[in-house]
Amino acid sequence: MSIGSVSRVAATAVALGAAVIGQAVLAGPASAVTATKVELKNGQLRVEGQGGIPGTFVSVASTTSLAGSRVGTGGLFKVEASGFSAPDCRLTVSNSGTPTATVSIPNCTPSAIPVPGTPAAPTGSCVITPVPQATLTAGSLSTVWFETTGCDTTTNSGATPTPVQWSVVAGSIPTGMSGPNSQGTTAGNIIGTPSIPGTYRFTVEVTDQIGASDQETVPVVVS
Repeated sequence: MSIGSVSRVAATAVALGAAVIGQAVLAGPASAVTATKVELKNGQLRVEGQGGIPGTFVSVASTTSLAGSRVGTGGLFKVEASGFSAPDCRLTVSNSGTPTATVSIPNCTPSAIPVPGTPAAPTGSCVITPVPQATLTAGSLSTVWFETTGCDTTTNSGATPTPVQWSVVAGSIPTGMSGPNSQGTTAGNIIGTPSIPGTYRFTVEVTDQIGASDQETVPVVVS
């Protein structure tokens, strides 16, 4: 997950203002890492738990943010971060890059912006190609692609074309995935390992070099 893509997505989420402290609810195999304490207050995240070989890296990810730390003595870890958001009130706890547990944050109210019935119309020639429903398998590395036509990537960009910019403006991408990320100059995607089965709908927006924009709602089923 790139810092740029995280900040673009995070801008669409409503900040979580209440403290959330308690025993995490976990789903995953018995050998998964476990979280024993989760706290999120005014964007300040703290997750404590155990699992993994000392020195290995544990990451905690939402659909908008990512943080991590090394496993310490006795297999214990503590992850702290600022500016963290979790619009769907869920976290994926991973060891060595593989999602091994999903944490439902207690007493958390989902803050994702509702998906509109009809996405905003294009403001110029930069248009997102309609995205068909994607069906993904929980626990498997997956990618969902977005393509565009007619977008300007060269105005005021010098010798190298500038990629179009992507953001999620409504809804939430599947838990365990991240993005949207720019791919080449005119495409984008979300990528990761979805961890919770369900039907997801989210609206992506693209903006080109001259400010033309378009929106498209993306349906994803995780089974």
